[in-house]
Amino acid sequence: MRPEGSHDKSRLEREYTIDELARATGTTTRNIRAYQERGILRSPRLRGRKGIYSDEHYSRLRLIANLLERGYTLSSIGDLLTAVEQGMDLKNFVGIESALTSPWTDEETVVMPLTQLMAMFDTKMTSEALAKARDLDLFRIEGDHVSIRSLRMMQAGAELVSTGIPFEELLDIIQMLRGNVERVANELVKLVSEHVLEKYDFDATPPKEDLPQLVDLIWRLRPLAEMAVHAELARAMERAANHFLGDRLETIIQELEVLKRK
Repeated sequence: MRPEGSHDKSRLEREYTIDELARATGTTTRNIRAYQERGILRSPRLRGRKGIYSDEHYSRLRLIANLLERGYTLSSIGDLLTAVEQGMDLKNFVGIESALTSPWTDEETVVMPLTQLMAMFDTKMTSEALAKARDLDLFRIEGDHVSIRSLRMMQAGAELVSTGIPFEELLDIIQMLRGNVERVANELVKLVSEHVLEKYDFDATPPKEDLPQLVDLIWRLRPLAEMAVHAELARAMERAANHFLGDRLETIIQELEVLKRK
């Protein structure tokens, strides 16, 4: 777990080219340059002639995307960010912005040829399954390449498919899991909002002196939520395995005992 009072410093060391940043945030290089020209996204650090972006850029792009989804225009976003930055210590603003919008996983987007992805599944992925996986946002198809959000998930899926499990049925499980996990996540964040943030007016900015504690709370939610979900999934898998496979295991043991007596 991240030590109390500290932030995830490793995230601040992640670097992106403009193409990598565009893929990771689901935007385009053209948008990134446009945001820089409007002054709502700072310019990258230069390494030679190459621009190097950081997780601070990632966080700002996610924040811009969230505001655009809420109906804000780029002009109003610029005014809003300027007002916020002028109204509070910039360090605190960047801290809470990063805590809210930084990736909640240490996995980075991986780009590979579509043929390589198909080979992972021993060419057992049908066009229908490919389309369904894309619709679930497990990856994006970009020409003859795919941009994969979680390579670990795809590798786990490939391992399960290699045992004979149909990929389409795995996707049904992922869809079911996503719906349940999103409900749990919503309720967990709702608890924080109701019991931790209730002392603040909904339309008011929390006092500057409270911002470091709020930032730390958000960072602490990450490993705590992950541990809770992992523990509950492990418990559920143990019960399911005992329920569905226990009888078969008992039959195998009995047959082995019979063979031993012969």
